[in-house]
Amino acid sequence: MNHQNKQSQFEREQNYFLEKLDFLNWYRYFFILKEIIRLKPQRILEIGEGSGIVRRTIEPVAKNYETMDINENLKPTHLNDIRNFIAELKEKFDCIIAADILEHIPFDDFEKSLKNIFNYLKDGGYALITIPHRASYFLLMTPTYQPKVIRIPTGFCSPGAFYRRFIKRKIWIDPDHEWEIGDGKHTIKDIEKIMKNVGFKIEKREKLLYVDFWVLEK
Repeated sequence: MNHQNKQSQFEREQNYFLEKLDFLNWYRYFFILKEIIRLKPQRILEIGEGSGIVRRTIEPVAKNYETMDINENLKPTHLNDIRNFIAELKEKFDCIIAADILEHIPFDDFEKSLKNIFNYLKDGGYALITIPHRASYFLLMTPTYQPKVIRIPTGFCSPGAFYRRFIKRKIWIDPDHEWEIGDGKHTIKDIEKIMKNVGFKIEKREKLLYVDFWVLEK
């Protein structure tokens, strides 16, 4: 990834994210919003709000909704890199949302960033985390009208994908991502080991389109 691309992703205006909204985003937001409604948190921190859809939906019913981002164009409450700890925010929030954020930083900084999220939460608070999982996906509807996601490891759906995965051992990564689950180096087991090392209890993990979704309890 060249320096120019690395800088530009942290300088985009909010309209950029709104224009990129698609079914994958909405599907992911549905599960995040459903968890927030279930948990009923009063103080929420969203790290990397992007399009602002989650904030605009939840802000009217939350006592306090704050945002954190490295991109000043998004006008976050806290202009900050998640890797840098803000002492004033320690144990301040009931819920923290980090949707498709942590893969934008080097994996070596993943545990440190997750620890900061842990420390920003009150005891009994929850972190809602999504991380892209590189694979091929199929969305089916069951006879009882429940959507079901089927995930097949990248490499089984085309000769080209098979060659990249098993011969060259290289899986395509989105240009703005430093790493992803399923990239040949990082697995769900790796991620969950770090989550537990940080101190989180994994309440559940759901397999969604494009991402894995964790509900973590402090």
